[in-house]
Amino acid sequence: MTLQLAYQTVQNTLLIVSPEVLLLAVAIVMMTASPFVRLPCSTWAALAGFGLIASLLVLIASRNVRADLYAAPAVNDALAFYGRLFLLLTGFILLGLAHREPSDDRAGEFFGGLLMIEAGAMIVAASNDVVFLFVGLELVSIPTYLLLYLSRRTAVTQEAATKYFYLSIFASGLVLYGLAFLYGLAGTTNLKTLAALTTDAPIFPNLTIGLIAVVFVMAGLCFRVAAVPLHFYAPDVYQGSPAVIAAMLSWIPKFVGFVAMIRVLTVVFAVKGASDPLVSKAIYMSWIVAVATMTLGNAVALLQRDLKRLLAYSSIAHAGYLMVGVTASFANGPREGHLFYGSEGIFFYLTAYALMTLGVFGVIIAMKRPDGRSVETIDDLSGLGFSQPLPALAMTVCLLSLTGFPGLAGFWGKLQIFAAAFSAESGEEAWPFYMLTIIGVLNAAVGAFYYLRIIVLMYFHPQDAPLKATGGWPVALAVGSCASLSLLIGVFPAPVSEACRQAAVAAADHEVAVYATPVARQVAPVAVDVRLAHD
Repeated sequence: MTLQLAYQTVQNTLLIVSPEVLLLAVAIVMMTASPFVRLPCSTWAALAGFGLIASLLVLIASRNVRADLYAAPAVNDALAFYGRLFLLLTGFILLGLAHREPSDDRAGEFFGGLLMIEAGAMIVAASNDVVFLFVGLELVSIPTYLLLYLSRRTAVTQEAATKYFYLSIFASGLVLYGLAFLYGLAGTTNLKTLAALTTDAPIFPNLTIGLIAVVFVMAGLCFRVAAVPLHFYAPDVYQGSPAVIAAMLSWIPKFVGFVAMIRVLTVVFAVKGASDPLVSKAIYMSWIVAVATMTLGNAVALLQRDLKRLLAYSSIAHAGYLMVGVTASFANGPREGHLFYGSEGIFFYLTAYALMTLGVFGVIIAMKRPDGRSVETIDDLSGLGFSQPLPALAMTVCLLSLTGFPGLAGFWGKLQIFAAAFSAESGEEAWPFYMLTIIGVLNAAVGAFYYLRIIVLMYFHPQDAPLKATGGWPVALAVGSCASLSLLIGVFPAPVSEACRQAAVAAADHEVAVYATPVARQVAPVAVDVRLAHD
């Protein structure tokens, strides 16, 4: 009977990860065939698009497949489904933006690497095991090194690739070290079992070791999301990379990093409540990171004229806003009695941020100066509203959404993040969250300046030489989709908000009794025995 249940768990797990397996298969075929088959870049992009479509269909077909929460390394909950669904949709946007980026002789490897990054991010979204999650993180990192080097083999690009490579390895080591402490304390790598054990018994009797696990995991993931103190690579890497690679770096690593924080940290520890010594220290740590990140990002962005560096510091600032949601998640659950969950706000903000930042990068990719060079500084966009009204309108919508202008997706994202922080605690314990909310709102006001400055340049400053739109219909479709969805979600936020709430609740779903399922009865006692031996 046990073997039969184990076989069923393995079978269901394979069905759950079948979209990722399909993407990886297509990527491997493309990268293997590329040195031997010479095809135009557009053909390779189309093949990658077919891979995304096939993966999307498989994801929808396998939506109702379930595996044992306490035995399977992957789950198919609301977070896994909606997260992977949105990753595939943004994959089409990235594909549209990148359809002309690589040369024909490198296009197969380029688009194959892009599919691998998508598959790695999807694995993180569906992970229910720290080892499986780490595999997903590395499946995002390793192809990124390839894309940074493949796109343009210049000295600047090689410098950007080298910086990202060494710092990414360092961050991976931090994460792995923290996960090793987490396993050493709990005796299991299953995340649902970790959360259930945390509810049933104090699996972190040694506060120092538990804190080491939290510190190292959060520090390593701070690199992924470009948060202080591991933020400093972002401006140089963004500036030294092609705009489409910078667009990818601004979105997918943020999704991966914050979903991993929720899966590994907030969901596991939030069940203990903010009064727990370890949880309270985690709250203050994430509080400091949030304040430092959004303040530094906004302050330095005010001084930037280079578009990529400005967007890099803007990305750092938005990582700070999302860290506000992480701070709230440590304190408020999800548990009954809270109108706003920190993790719910994170998911909504990630949705809005993907659309608005990819839309801005899309306009930068589409516009060329009369001499054929790419747009580089904010002054290059002067007068764009008159020479190219539609791209300027899309840019305006996305920039206003980044600002948090009411009626756009970014406004609801910021509102949910700050509302979750404001309502995280009550009484005397609430003042740090009140202060965090106030600091976040003030930072959002400061950040509005450098976004509005670009809009003013587009509509109120003369243009020496008009820019040309050269991106083609795929870029136009991608940018139009980002701007339209930013407006549509801003007007009708309820469907996205409901999906994000379901994802937040599903992420924290576990039984108080570890032995709630048949397979768990066989697996969980081993974890408990190991934990007791460590105690």
